[in-house]
Amino acid sequence: MKASLLVCVILVAVFFLNVSGSNSSTTSSDAGFDYPVSNILIRSKSRSRRICRRNVQKSCTSTTKTCARLGKANICQAFQNDCTRQLSNCDGKKFYRKVELNLCRGLPLDTVRPCGSG
Repeated sequence: MKASLLVCVILVAVFFLNVSGSNSSTTSSDAGFDYPVSNILIRSKSRSRRICRRNVQKSCTSTTKTCARLGKANICQAFQNDCTRQLSNCDGKKFYRKVELNLCRGLPLDTVRPCGSG
């Protein structure tokens, strides 16, 4: 009983030393603390964006004007072709769904306006 209690105390001590050691190794930046996990996530996002862009550039062959709706909102944008729409979706900030071209009739290219307002 005493041996198992001693092992538990030692494991808890090692755990706390390990946690306190990892917290002191982080560095601070202008925007707050810069944790290693956030760096990994940022690298992963930029890698996935590059892969997305590469895939679109390899496979897309569209040459006609395309109309796209921003998510489910009533906001549309006319793109030069479907490839540019797919490339804009690679950024991950906005997602454009391809819709009927008549919703962008009269809209200038790369301008966001309400659908059908052209």
